[in-house]
Amino acid sequence: MAVKQLAAVLYGRHVADVWETSYGQHHLRYTADRGVTPVSLSMPLAQDEHVRPVDAFLAGLLPDDPEVRRSIGAQFGVSGENPFALLAQIGMDCAGGVQFCAPDLVEATLAREGELVPVSEVEIGARLRAFADHPGGSWLRSEERWSLAGAQSKLALRSTDEGWAEARGSAATTHIVKPGVPRLRLQALNEHVCLAVAGRVGLAAASSVYTEFDGVPALVVERYDRQRLDDGRVARVHQEDVCQALAVPPTRKYEADGGPGAPRVLSLLSGPGMPAGAAMAFAGYLAFNYLAGATDAHVKNYSLMLIGPTPRLAPLYDVASVFPYEPADPTRLDQMAMAIGGERVIGKVTDRHWAKLATTARLDPDWLVDVVHELAERVPDAAADVLADGTLRTLGATELANRLLPKLAANCRAASGSRRAARSV
Repeated sequence: MAVKQLAAVLYGRHVADVWETSYGQHHLRYTADRGVTPVSLSMPLAQDEHVRPVDAFLAGLLPDDPEVRRSIGAQFGVSGENPFALLAQIGMDCAGGVQFCAPDLVEATLAREGELVPVSEVEIGARLRAFADHPGGSWLRSEERWSLAGAQSKLALRSTDEGWAEARGSAATTHIVKPGVPRLRLQALNEHVCLAVAGRVGLAAASSVYTEFDGVPALVVERYDRQRLDDGRVARVHQEDVCQALAVPPTRKYEADGGPGAPRVLSLLSGPGMPAGAAMAFAGYLAFNYLAGATDAHVKNYSLMLIGPTPRLAPLYDVASVFPYEPADPTRLDQMAMAIGGERVIGKVTDRHWAKLATTARLDPDWLVDVVHELAERVPDAAADVLADGTLRTLGATELANRLLPKLAANCRAASGSRRAARSV
């Protein structure tokens, strides 16, 4: 017997209903007005009702840290252990285009009723400081209804002609503000640099700036899942991370914890309904993350855009190098989240491993080895150029360059130093 229900709104339609049974099980059933875009690839439109993938999808919209979820639950008077209960409170502005609301609020949600409340840079700085002072605390103010995934503390804000604003009700946010990981110095700058380098070498990457809010350094990422319309409104564009697409809970985002590895992702991207070139684009992302030393590139850090009936690979995001930091535990810090041809340790992946991965994914091994070598030649110079920016130099770029560039260059040299015969695999 259903005891609780939420409506799922997507692309201007009430596309599905989600409910929680008296036994705590969650179901999603598509409405007759479901359109052509599924809520998740794991819940195709051809099947009216879904059960097994629902929890993984809902959990993937929420912060990874159980303590943060418990804090949000306490803030709104619900269980922080129940994704359905949390999204009933903060599901009005999620990653992607889907919104969750009470059935009697569907009309208001479709009408995009909400409020933008101006917020000063001093206030933003205070909120960012609170993350460091109260780790594990809620990321939201009580009036906000947005939800973001991931392990890092962050804010979702709206950029307006007058400045920054907090989004309330059904109002959409446009940017994500991250102060970085406190224990890793200049981590937010590190992420900005890596994203900028990815763009310079020809990869699709989220657009970001590195700035300060009342003296608090922060990365500001423009949401690629939002689009400004000609009339000034902001439209939500649907997306989901690869964990959600594969119906894998976020607790298994790492391959070492039983999560999907690169071959499974490549199989998804080369499967039915996927656009030509998606698997090749993902292989390029893998190559960049390896060369940059972005060891935390697990499956939740890759996403798919769901626009119409055909998915496509989303831009790179959450890319940060491990090279500027001395590992307290080298066996963890120097290992990629996903193995490449059976090898995950930075500095040990060779042409043979890339060719093996390509063969497994039915890609051309010589092509992938060439991609790795070409990126390896371009990434060090691109990183040096980004770090030479005068504005960034006043915000710590010189220090980061001294710690990042030598190891980055060494890893790229090792990756392109000796071409092994891919055909021997």
